[in-house]
Amino acid sequence: MAALEGIPDEVCTEVSFFCDYWQRLKGEAFLPSCATLDPLDFFVYLSRVFIAEGRTVDDLRIRLAGTTYRELYGFEITAKRIAELIPFEKRQDLLSSYARCLEEKKPVYEVSTMTWRERGSEVTYERILLPFGSAEQGVERILGFAQFYDSDGRKLFS
Repeated sequence: MAALEGIPDEVCTEVSFFCDYWQRLKGEAFLPSCATLDPLDFFVYLSRVFIAEGRTVDDLRIRLAGTTYRELYGFEITAKRIAELIPFEKRQDLLSSYARCLEEKKPVYEVSTMTWRERGSEVTYERILLPFGSAEQGVERILGFAQFYDSDGRKLFS
């Protein structure tokens, strides 16, 4: 498939899969419909997937979260607001990715780090946020996937 704007060519295989998935569902539409989003389409990656629902950053809640996120955060994150999950000192930077996805109605890719609470160590992640909704309603859900890496650059949770 054609490359998505703002997504580098050298993303990991899993992020590439989700970009292709989103483009396939979108087709000629403004955004792929929420009705087309089916977790069974990517069950192999479910442990590292989340779906957030809401129309503003303050409203975004986790509707579905893979088991990897429970390990990383140390608690179940389903039904939590995104803003509750991000430490205050990093909130503006991290929330801006969700805000961009909502406002620009385009996928947002980033590479960053987070603290693995259980171990207290930082892990690097490569993440894609993919908007779902309609031209009339705008973004209603965000499908997110993250590939995590250890300090030596090896994939975690593969």
